[in-house]
Amino acid sequence: MKKLNDPHNNNNGPSIKEKLIKSYERLKEYAKIKWLDFKKNRQIKKEQKETNLTEPTEIEKSPIETAPLISDNPESPSIGSKIVVFLAAIQIAFITKWTKLRARFSESKTNKQNEDLTPEERKKKMIFQFNVGYGVIKNLFLSFIILVLFGGALFAGVGLGYFAYLVSNEKPPTYEEMQSDISNLEQVSNMYFADSTPIGQLKTDLNRKVVPLHEISKDLQHAIVATEDEYFYKHHGVVPKAVARALIQEFTGSSMQTGGSTLTQQLVKQQLLTSEVSFKRKANEILLAYRLENYFTKDEILEAYLNVSSFGRNSSGQNIAGVEAAAIGIFGIHASELNLAQSAFIAGLPQSPSMYTPYNQFGELRQNLEAGTERKNTVLFRMYREKFITKKEYDEALAYDLVKDFVSPTEDVEDHNYSYVYNAVEKEARRIIMKQMYTADKLTDADIEANDNLYNVYYKRADFEIRQKGYEIHSTINKNVYDAMTETVQEYGDSLGQTYHATVYNEVTGENEEIQEPVQTGSVLMDNQTGKVISFVGGRDFDITQVDHAFDTQRQPGSTIKPLLVYAPALESGLITPATMIADTNFTFTQPNGEVWAPKNYGGTISGKFVSAREALKRSANVPTVQIYNELLKNSNPGDYLKKMGIQSINPSEYGNLSLSLGGTDTGPTVLEQTNAFATLANGGNYTKAYLIDSITDKKGNSIYQHETTSTPVFSPQTAYLTTDMMRSVVNEGTGSSIHNYLNFTADWAGKTGTSQNFRDIWFIASTPQVTLSSWIGYDNQYSSHELSQTDGYGDTSLRNIRYWSKLANAINRVDSTILGTEKSFNRPAGVTYSSVLAATGMKPSTFTAPNGSSITASGAMISELFNTKYLPSATNYHFTLGANSSELYKYWFETYVKTQEEDQKKKKEEEEKAEKEKIEKEKTDKEEAEKEKKQKEKEKETEEKEIEQTEDILEIKSTP
Repeated sequence: MKKLNDPHNNNNGPSIKEKLIKSYERLKEYAKIKWLDFKKNRQIKKEQKETNLTEPTEIEKSPIETAPLISDNPESPSIGSKIVVFLAAIQIAFITKWTKLRARFSESKTNKQNEDLTPEERKKKMIFQFNVGYGVIKNLFLSFIILVLFGGALFAGVGLGYFAYLVSNEKPPTYEEMQSDISNLEQVSNMYFADSTPIGQLKTDLNRKVVPLHEISKDLQHAIVATEDEYFYKHHGVVPKAVARALIQEFTGSSMQTGGSTLTQQLVKQQLLTSEVSFKRKANEILLAYRLENYFTKDEILEAYLNVSSFGRNSSGQNIAGVEAAAIGIFGIHASELNLAQSAFIAGLPQSPSMYTPYNQFGELRQNLEAGTERKNTVLFRMYREKFITKKEYDEALAYDLVKDFVSPTEDVEDHNYSYVYNAVEKEARRIIMKQMYTADKLTDADIEANDNLYNVYYKRADFEIRQKGYEIHSTINKNVYDAMTETVQEYGDSLGQTYHATVYNEVTGENEEIQEPVQTGSVLMDNQTGKVISFVGGRDFDITQVDHAFDTQRQPGSTIKPLLVYAPALESGLITPATMIADTNFTFTQPNGEVWAPKNYGGTISGKFVSAREALKRSANVPTVQIYNELLKNSNPGDYLKKMGIQSINPSEYGNLSLSLGGTDTGPTVLEQTNAFATLANGGNYTKAYLIDSITDKKGNSIYQHETTSTPVFSPQTAYLTTDMMRSVVNEGTGSSIHNYLNFTADWAGKTGTSQNFRDIWFIASTPQVTLSSWIGYDNQYSSHELSQTDGYGDTSLRNIRYWSKLANAINRVDSTILGTEKSFNRPAGVTYSSVLAATGMKPSTFTAPNGSSITASGAMISELFNTKYLPSATNYHFTLGANSSELYKYWFETYVKTQEEDQKKKKEEEEKAEKEKIEKEKTDKEEAEKEKKQKEKEKETEEKEIEQTEDILEIKSTP
């Protein structure tokens, strides 16, 4: 039989726990009712105040209205009910825990005591226990509140201290400075020649038109205020609660960012501060907003904001800033003529111009305009909520058809007088700013090159900076020299080769077009020591093609690569000297793809002789060049020198191809890269990277970028001089010697010609000690394949380019005779000396034993040649020739050399006999001349004596009386 007061007896009625739960439910329901009554009364009072709203219930039905704080849906508890539930849950948890512990440790004792207690006593005891628990909870809650208040005060103190620290070193701007900043709306960037003559304003797709506030629709003014800053006419620059809310969202990492910037703060961000994202910038923004409000009226601030902010794109695809440009570009009317719906649409754009704008970057009307339309409706509701418009105006504007007001797409065409210069300077400026940006973010060139998305992000940021930040960009281009070179191209361009015409299909327009493909050209004139690009030629005609053939086009270098990739590296390593003999004989090589390659000289010939390195470069012999490169590849990677000289366009995977030594490559360098590499040799072997921009400053004159020249050693001064001196031979005696037929001045030139396979690319590059001038000609072959030809009626391909290069040089020298450095000469550095060697071997005379045991004495005609003192010529040996095989050496020493010696002896004997004969003849002639002279003197003496006798006879007659 169960005990009457047994707590486990289910027949005793509801337990204490059940009673508490029911009490909690009643408490929760009571609190909820009270909270709903409170909110309802508050809403009634608010509606009573809004006497001008005739149908307040319509607002509640608006799809834009936010949800109520208290919901009748039990699935969605309100804040008030959550608080009640939370406190009651704490009480229940405490009492339940207390009961369980008590029952666990003193169950038997409790049962016994319960038998002795009356129901009234048990009730009192339970109330006592509840009061104790409640007291503990209350004290804990009060302690928590005190802790929160103390922590909040501490946090506020630290925050204010940190705020003061952030702005402690900032000098507040004066009224004049702020006035200048907020009124400087255009911020157009300008580009200049080296003498500060303008190239032109940097083209931007930002279209801005500035108008005063009284020429802006009142509806638009109200729409901007209602949408962007509803407290604009009440605050003093900053809304503290909005800033606090934004900070809390920032610190908590909230996904919903409501923002905290007033119109004044937005104006400060756009005109007075940089785009940097940091707490320091935010702190300065707040202070400057207060300062701006102290010095300027609300109308002045609103006017500046309306002329500054971005409003998406117009019907030309341009970015538009300012409400006047937005009104004209979107609706084809002035800002003062906008109706309510149009004003609301424009006012909604600044929040996200790219999302809400009706046009794309091509000026085409978007198919889906829903986002912009919904945003317009939101703006209208906020205007209605802030009492700027009536309910009737609100409804009419909602129903208004905006699409019919959007203007049709229009074209915007802008031209520049110096198009190639303009494009080149713009591109380089963007590259500089882009590099500054990602470097500041601790990214490298490799990071950007490996990630297209990263590249695009920084490209767009840099492009925006250079176009819309009012930069002053100063280039290195000499305007007078550029004009002279351009005139030369226009005057002599037609003599470079045939112009082809064709009809092609334009995929954009869907129509056939007549095009022309003339011979194109690219040239660069740069300073060897500083790397400054003095001038260039980008192409024949910018209207025909906008491709920059000086900086962007990659072409096969032909033989111009020989001194860079082959001869200079071989001299540097000591593999050759200028006098080293190299086999110009049949040579075959099995390529990686299994094909056998047998290089030939120009015209498909092979001399079958041994030639010196100087001679091979002078006449641009292919076979000796390949022989040298083949030997270099056995112990080194000469292609690394190309990278050190700035030639990045050739893939390193091609360095091992022997054909690269003759200029055979899938890509090829640009004209600028080639020019820069030749300038390295002319600069004593030191690479100085070419540069096009000297400085960039912002609109206040602060330096954004200043070029600093740095040089990197690539070759020793001895190697650079020897290579340069060998290229002197090219110009004075070899393939480039015809320049002297066309130049009207003299200079110490060293250069190299080059022709790629099938005459697709023709090069000539030459240097003085001061500058390097290059010239490339060829076809773009964009639509069909064309080649220069020896039989096209324009003469020898290499000769026509040399003639054109010479005319460029004459034009440059005519403009400024100091630019080319005509008075300077390449100076021989220490470590380079002359030495006499055998003309046949390039080494000293000697006697040695051949592999077959024969003794050979190497002797004969001597020549004087330049040598690096590290690699002075040694005695001639059997294997004196680079690239010769055993049979070729045997034939030389036992056939060619013997024959040569016999011919030399015969020639020597003939010369001796001739000299003897000349001596005898001379003696005979001298004797005859002496006898003749003697007779002449005797005759003259006899005549003189007769004259004396006659004179004496006359004197005697005169003296006789």
